[in-house]
Amino acid sequence: MERADAHLHLFADGYPGRYGRSPAGGDELTVYRTLRHEHGIDRALVIGYEGAPEFAGNNGHLAALAATHDWIAPVAYVPVTGTDRAGLDRLWAAGFAGVAAYLPDPDAADAFAGWALTVAGPLNDARAVVSLNATPEATGRLGRALAALDGCPVLFSHLGLPGRQRAVPADQAAADRLAPLTDLAHLPHVGVKVSGLYAVSDPAEAYPHDAARPFVDLLLHRFGARRLYWGSDFSPSLDHVSFAQTLRPVGLDGLSAAEAADVFGGNLHRALRGR
Repeated sequence: MERADAHLHLFADGYPGRYGRSPAGGDELTVYRTLRHEHGIDRALVIGYEGAPEFAGNNGHLAALAATHDWIAPVAYVPVTGTDRAGLDRLWAAGFAGVAAYLPDPDAADAFAGWALTVAGPLNDARAVVSLNATPEATGRLGRALAALDGCPVLFSHLGLPGRQRAVPADQAAADRLAPLTDLAHLPHVGVKVSGLYAVSDPAEAYPHDAARPFVDLLLHRFGARRLYWGSDFSPSLDHVSFAQTLRPVGLDGLSAAEAADVFGGNLHRALRGR
């Protein structure tokens, strides 16, 4: 099965993990290249992040990597207020496949939604991938803006960030928590990444993260296997699990061979077709 990774990070100086150094244990690009060859990953959506001073310049780093590694499809970090049309043109010229935004709260979501509505035309024309790290509280404010981005694959990261769970939540509790996200399932261009399951688990290292199962079950039911995307969350995930464990997220063991092929690669390949 050919795989494609819908969520990872590459930082020039490494991700400063829980121990103050990259949990990859070496140069992140070199380590990931070894992992992708070992596990048959032929495309990777690399998510930009510049939301703290120590990550400044990550967009430029990703653009330089993509110029020499055709398996990398980078998405550029944008602040919640976005960038102007000239800024978007510069991103496309630099080889970016889309944009990434981080929306922790309703105020951030409102700012992003306002921007997205003003640039929906250019984003749709570029078929830009829109990667969102958005909490349910933020997601509930995005419906109108995301409906306007109907030419873009819109991918919510990390199961929609339902938050850490001390115990396996009841199905109804999981449904209530992710209702703002599942309310968007009628939009055919919106999908969800099965990534960062450690962020649903308390403690984070409690693999296989059983607390995530009700959320995965819910998303599989509401979005279907054609709109779920596996992501490793390299290298932050390695603070808590092995890379091989990211390839076996809880809740996907019952997929048919065809469904697994979609979730673990086919869906991202289609989203990136022509890139």
